[in-house]
Amino acid sequence: MGRVFDFAKRRIVGYVLFWILVLLFLGILYPADPPAQAGALVILGIAFLGSLLFTRRMKRKQKVRREAEDRVKQMQEAYQMQQMTRMQAPQPPVGQAQAERAQQLEATRRAGSR
Repeated sequence: MGRVFDFAKRRIVGYVLFWILVLLFLGILYPADPPAQAGALVILGIAFLGSLLFTRRMKRKQKVRREAEDRVKQMQEAYQMQQMTRMQAPQPPVGQAQAERAQQLEATRRAGSR
């Protein structure tokens, strides 16, 4: 996906997580009474930090994934270039290649028998 979509997805997840944390802390710390203004600010601060840490983690994972995709793409391009150069290189005729292999085998047999 694109960078804009990744950014939007992180913001949406951060927003949802923020309000989940706010409601969770309100329910745990103040089950029946609404908190005082200072208590509410503390809860909002904790929820903001939690959502910020989570979205930063998402950003790191997205960066690693993007770099891995780039490496794969580069490797594929290099492989395609390598295949193109192999196809463009002149190939020796089949009979000549077999004759060269036979000469190499004969030379190694002579060297081994000494």
